[in-house]
Amino acid sequence: MMRFAPPSARLFCLPLLLFVATSLQNARGDDEPTSASDAKPSPVKIGGTFESISQDEISAGNKHLSDLKIDRIIPHGSIVSKGQALVWLDTEKMDETIRDAETDLRLAKLAMEADEFAHQQFLKEQEIDKAKAKRTRDIAQQEYDNYQKVDRERTIKQANFSLQSAEFSLDSATEEYRQLQQMYEEDDLTEESEEIVLRRAKQSMESAQFSLERTRIQTDRTIKQSVPRSDATQEESLKRAVLDYDKAMHSIANEKRKREIEIERKRVKLGEQSEKLDTMRDERRSVVLKSNIDGLFLYGPISRGSVPAKPVEYDKGTSITPRQVIGTVVDPARLQIRIDLPEEHLSIVQKNAKCKVVPKSLPNATLDGSVKSVAMVPFAPGKYDCVVVLRGKVPGEIVPAMSCDVLFSTESKADAKKDGDSK
Repeated sequence: MMRFAPPSARLFCLPLLLFVATSLQNARGDDEPTSASDAKPSPVKIGGTFESISQDEISAGNKHLSDLKIDRIIPHGSIVSKGQALVWLDTEKMDETIRDAETDLRLAKLAMEADEFAHQQFLKEQEIDKAKAKRTRDIAQQEYDNYQKVDRERTIKQANFSLQSAEFSLDSATEEYRQLQQMYEEDDLTEESEEIVLRRAKQSMESAQFSLERTRIQTDRTIKQSVPRSDATQEESLKRAVLDYDKAMHSIANEKRKREIEIERKRVKLGEQSEKLDTMRDERRSVVLKSNIDGLFLYGPISRGSVPAKPVEYDKGTSITPRQVIGTVVDPARLQIRIDLPEEHLSIVQKNAKCKVVPKSLPNATLDGSVKSVAMVPFAPGKYDCVVVLRGKVPGEIVPAMSCDVLFSTESKADAKKDGDSK
């Protein structure tokens, strides 16, 4: 049988219960959430890589001696000092290439001497050709002047004189024939003698008359046809001579320029060949590759703080290219963190944001850091370059290319201020 307390007792216990409940609530403290909504958000964890701020990539860097092989190389991970030899290159192929280049240069110099001599001969021949072209033009000009000043006038005079001579011959023959007729009529010569002499005189007169007619035709043709044709021929000959002279001068000048350009190109090529040989000799003297800084020597190129995904191995006789990064010397004393920042964390990870760095090799060590820079554009789909600088001393066990976790708080500034006010 259940018993109930009297009303007065119940009234006494109620304040006591309220006091106990309030005490338990205060005992839980501010750090213990009373609900799921009061719990603080977990930090964002992003993988990072320790990167040396100071790096020295080791490569041959040759321009001409490209058939390269490794003769010897120090081990991966060696601690090196500035000026220390790291890589020794095989010299057998280098020496063979240089010997061939020296032979080619000697042959090129001999060919250049022959070309220089031929060029000097060419210049002398051009002077002769120029003199010949000028002489031909001057002869044409002189013939034209002779024709205009003397020959043309003399041709006309000659035609007129021939006509006058023919007319005089006809007049003389006619007069002789007339006088003979008159004389024979007065003399007592026989009729046969008269006929013979008169017949000859008449023949001479007729011949002179025929010659006169022919001379008139010839003179007319000379003055009206031959002289104008000669005028045109002389004009044409002079113009053609002048054109030929100009053409010859232009051709000679062009040929000279072409030859000079060609000989200059050969001189430049010979100079480049000589310079190439000098560069080869300099590259031959640099067969030992040395470090420019103190640090740690790692095989292959360092990309974004990380060593190559595939291990790099070198043996004696391994072929390399002139621009190939054989190894990289990194300074372990100066480190920063390189992060491949996912795009979804851009709103949290911003410049000057504070973070905690936990090396994977030292999970109990925590370093302080802050964001130095965040790229504005991705270097890969959904990935942004981010650099974190470290504050404070970095443990000596940490070396470049080691990995770590970088923790960023997701608590907003408003939440942080609210927590501070509540405290």
